[in-house]
Amino acid sequence: MMQRTIAGTYKASIDVGVGNLAPLRFGFDTGSTGLHVFADAKLDRSGSGVRCSRTPTSVVYGNPPRIILSGVMCYATLQMGTIATPQPVPIAYLTEASCPPNLPNCKLPDLRSAKAMGGYGVFGAGLTGLISGEGNAPPPILRLPGRYGETYTLALTPERGDLILGGSGPPNAAAFPLSRVTTVPGETWSLGNACLFVNQHAIATCILISFDTGNGVPWIHNVTDGHIPQSNGVVRPGTQIGFGPDPSDVEATSVVAGRAFADEIHITQIPGGRALTNTSIQAFFNHDVTYDAARGVIYFACDVTARC
Repeated sequence: MMQRTIAGTYKASIDVGVGNLAPLRFGFDTGSTGLHVFADAKLDRSGSGVRCSRTPTSVVYGNPPRIILSGVMCYATLQMGTIATPQPVPIAYLTEASCPPNLPNCKLPDLRSAKAMGGYGVFGAGLTGLISGEGNAPPPILRLPGRYGETYTLALTPERGDLILGGSGPPNAAAFPLSRVTTVPGETWSLGNACLFVNQHAIATCILISFDTGNGVPWIHNVTDGHIPQSNGVVRPGTQIGFGPDPSDVEATSVVAGRAFADEIHITQIPGGRALTNTSIQAFFNHDVTYDAARGVIYFACDVTARC
């Protein structure tokens, strides 16, 4: 489930059977919602067991936007190991790419090459996003039967990764509540808050947080706190940035700023943007991280076999 990319960052993946197709490898991304499948999967081939519609859909990748992928909605049952969805689920079948207005000369990806794309698509396992509605793919795990469709736990290290469906968060875990959404049709949860720590000391700055296995590099947007050692928008190497529930006097997980692209931590000011941090996949290492869709909580607990 774990691998290093060419850029030196880490990537988690999962093998999923779609319709009648043999299992395909997808990036496992808690920072997005829904199953996004690229053109090379050929979902519209004869005998695939996938039904594709004419309903358009599109996905914007990057923050700020870097690429726009578009296509149509398809429907198929999913198989994850020995567990399958009882009914077909919506899938965003993305076959075309275009550049966003802020990056008109972007490099377009080859959606017809799984090798170039690093897999056949993205398995968006996040809980913060649309779960129903035309043109939107819901979190696939929520369509699994019973308790399997309510909670899942990730146990990741730099060398391996395990996905445990069902169960519950450990009783001593730090709880990061998500925010309940009542104004957007079909959306249940949005990003919650976390407080920042520098070298294990709280700095009285609490902002929106995205725990994102699909992102290899941590970053912080629109925070000007002088307690974070930095130079030219890059956190000083060796600085430990921690994240704890709001409120909290103790961090639940952390990342350490390095000197290379794979482990630098950038602090960026985006006009009109929100104060937001993305922990990257690094914050998951050596922790058991449980996503509870029923309660809207992400739990972090130190793996008893590792040093957090």
